Amino acid sequence: MIKLFTFLLAISCSVLLSSSIAQSLRGNMRSETESALGYGNVNIYKGEEKVASVLTDADGNFDVKLDTGLYRVEVEYVGYEPIIDEVNVLDDAKADFKLKADKDYMAQKAKRKIAKEEAYSEDRERMLMFSDAVEVSESKRTETRVMGSTHLKEAPMTEGDFLPVELSDRLGSAQEGKSGVLTAGEINDFSKWEMWSDIVTDKLSEYQAFWKIEPKYRYTVQLTNQDQLPVVDATVQLIDEGGAVLYQSRTDNTGKAELWGSLTLGAPEVGNCSAQIYHEGKEFHIRKLVPFKEGINRKSINVNCEQSKVVDIAFVVDATGSMSDEINFLRKELNDVIFKTKNANPELTFNFANTFYRDQNEEYLTKHQDFSDVLSKSIDFISEQNARGGGDYEEAVEVALDEAINDLNWSDDARSRILFLILDAPPHNSPEILTKLDAIMRQAAAQGIRIIPLVASGINKDAEYLLRSMALATNGTYAFLTDHSGIGGSHIEPTTDEYEVELLNDLMIRLISSYIYLPDCSDPVNEDDLEEYVHDDSNDDKEDKLEWTIWPNPTSGIVNIKIDRDMEEVFLTDLSGKIMERYTDLRKNRALKRDLSQYARGLYLITFTYKEKVYTKKVVLQ
Repeated sequence: MIKLFTFLLAISCSVLLSSSIAQSLRGNMRSETESALGYGNVNIYKGEEKVASVLTDADGNFDVKLDTGLYRVEVEYVGYEPIIDEVNVLDDAKADFKLKADKDYMAQKAKRKIAKEEAYSEDRERMLMFSDAVEVSESKRTETRVMGSTHLKEAPMTEGDFLPVELSDRLGSAQEGKSGVLTAGEINDFSKWEMWSDIVTDKLSEYQAFWKIEPKYRYTVQLTNQDQLPVVDATVQLIDEGGAVLYQSRTDNTGKAELWGSLTLGAPEVGNCSAQIYHEGKEFHIRKLVPFKEGINRKSINVNCEQSKVVDIAFVVDATGSMSDEINFLRKELNDVIFKTKNANPELTFNFANTFYRDQNEEYLTKHQDFSDVLSKSIDFISEQNARGGGDYEEAVEVALDEAINDLNWSDDARSRILFLILDAPPHNSPEILTKLDAIMRQAAAQGIRIIPLVASGINKDAEYLLRSMALATNGTYAFLTDHSGIGGSHIEPTTDEYEVELLNDLMIRLISSYIYLPDCSDPVNEDDLEEYVHDDSNDDKEDKLEWTIWPNPTSGIVNIKIDRDMEEVFLTDLSGKIMERYTDLRKNRALKRDLSQYARGLYLITFTYKEKVYTKKVVLQ
């Protein structure tokens, strides 16, 4: 591991024209009563420019690298009065902060807590009146879900299930009520486009008819600037031969915009389309687009490399009775997910918002908290929500999405806008709602909001089809909880060939990281500069010679990695040495398949350490 990071550091240094030794500013955030304020915001400014933004860990500690100089440090935590201080960083420096409680806020919070406890007590009494005894057997335990109670299932592993050793060990804590154990998978239908096209005309065809929704006539546009760097957040319109706008999207962090000739089942085929592009007050055109089956429409435009540092993340959550496990996940795990993602990207500003929803004729239809860069504010809002109500299967999904997409204050300029839709039931099906769903998908795509459904137990096949279609329409992906954790009700297997089981925390971190990554605007290091860092195994002892391969290479997205030894960790990095993905517990001679299509074209590295030697191969993404 030490040699690996020495290697990454060496590469990083090679791309710098000049450098200064970064100092460390460390400290702690606590309340006046000495309680640690975990996951609080620490923002650091030099003049008017925000140069770093990190979160405290669970114990209130923070650590950020800074160059020598005078900085303004602003610390903030919901329910406490913020502190602003100046710190002169000459060497490693330390700054501790004690925040005073906002008495009015705390008094209101105490009242809300009492009301919540009273409501929970009433629910608990009703639950005990109607719940059956828990049945326990050696191979399976089932606790019936009644009015929000937990449904626990332990199912034997099916043939072909593969769980990394680390994951299996951590799942052992599931029955003890510990956090970090929910398991999940992902299907990115963009990377399995031919398979998706096949299954929607076969296994999922009846659900197309049910929802009357079918993203089709796909066109992909990818924009780069004169230095072949991705152009992000540019507006791209799909124009038919009569000049009408068929679809509108924005380019993502890879410079890609996904456009659809139709979202409606049975719509006539479109052809002879063009693209109108708007960026930085300039207009550009692609006169004749080719459909995706014939290739990607690439265009280089002469614009500066401007990279927004803003990331918007909204959570839209079904708050009916069956969603208690998922809401508990958000309470326990969201801070950890954001902490790891944000502190790996201290130069970025993360904004968070929440919309919780139920259904018509319930205690409430929707309630939301608008975007804030203060994570503790978002967590505080979530902590006050509970899972109640329900009674029928469908919920007011379209109302919540409409509110989240059109009423929340999304940033005008952002490198990524992500909406996690966490639910276990679809919307109602009526002509009015189908029309609204079509409009919602188009509005999200036009604003560059990527919808990522995260589905829990209870979801059926018709809902799976709808939610995967939503993900496609908005350049998102489809995620789902699995049975491997033994928590929650039974989860349906998605219609696909295979998927990888991950901890839900890891999956969310991976998705967010892949949607916010951008190569640096500075020129990449010359490929020849890497040669001295790449291990040559030709002189290794034959007995100990390690064999490994990567294919296809070059690749347009999919890459397979196979090593003839068990590996604890393997990294994908860019040429600056920045770790983009980490793969754990690779098994001997078992190919690991990953999709790199979300990244910009260029040269990347697959690297790992084995017996104190660093092994590296170059991957060309084209």
